Amino acid sequence: MRLKRTPAALTEVEVDGEIAIYHPDRDSVVLLNASASQIWRLTVESGTSVDELVPLVAEAFGIDEIEARLGVEAGVDVLVDEQLLVRVDQA
Repeated sequence: MRLKRTPAALTEVEVDGEIAIYHPDRDSVVLLNASASQIWRLTVESGTSVDELVPLVAEAFGIDEIEARLGVEAGVDVLVDEQLLVRVDQA
């Protein structure tokens, strides 16, 4: 399962390492904490998997991969719920 950014025309602003994203389809702003901001930065248009994100987040925050996986999975769930990321099947 891969993650991709939503196709909506989002507007993002970064302040002090954290990102705020305006979602025009929902007319809402989502404020991302440091870890969710890192997941957002690492998720590319072509798609990224949780397995690819875990070691990158572990390295960025100096934590072990078990802790990173828990954080990535929770962060991805939030980003999907906010319709910023979508889960796509691998073809």
